[in-house]
Amino acid sequence: MKRIMKTQSFPIKRKPDIELEIKSNESVSDRQKLLDLKSDLRLGGGVSAVYVYSLVNESINYPDRLGEIVYIGEARREKRTADRFGQHISTDHNRGGDTGTNFTLSRYYWLGKKLKLRVYILDNTKIAHSRQSVETALLRWHIKEFGALPIAQGASGESYKVTMINALDIADIMKDV
Repeated sequence: MKRIMKTQSFPIKRKPDIELEIKSNESVSDRQKLLDLKSDLRLGGGVSAVYVYSLVNESINYPDRLGEIVYIGEARREKRTADRFGQHISTDHNRGGDTGTNFTLSRYYWLGKKLKLRVYILDNTKIAHSRQSVETALLRWHIKEFGALPIAQGASGESYKVTMINALDIADIMKDV
């Protein structure tokens, strides 16, 4: 079977409402850009959004073709929807206990990979679908086009806290198996 290497265009055709790039290196962490979104009035309380994290100038070797998308998500918070974005990347390369932290996104970031965040604010009065159904459609699109979910999908939650993963002692866990 001949492998198709070209990437497919993203199905949301309009320009993102918010687009920014973040990258850490030994001397600078610009994670603060995510935290600064809290002051963006477009991401205030009750605002629904879908968003995409992608690698910049790098590709992931998905089963069907190369791709850049690392994570697709949705957000809506009663106080400030922008709070969600600062949760994704851990506060340090080996520390972070928030269940909103995404371990894989954090690894890419703390290893010095440049990430792009694109946020699409949804107008719930015009869109016939909820933010969850838009996220689901985008995830299904990714599977259809690339043969897999984005690589960081499913790397959040109680079982994947950065501090917990870094403290994992698999030998101790597996000794009685």
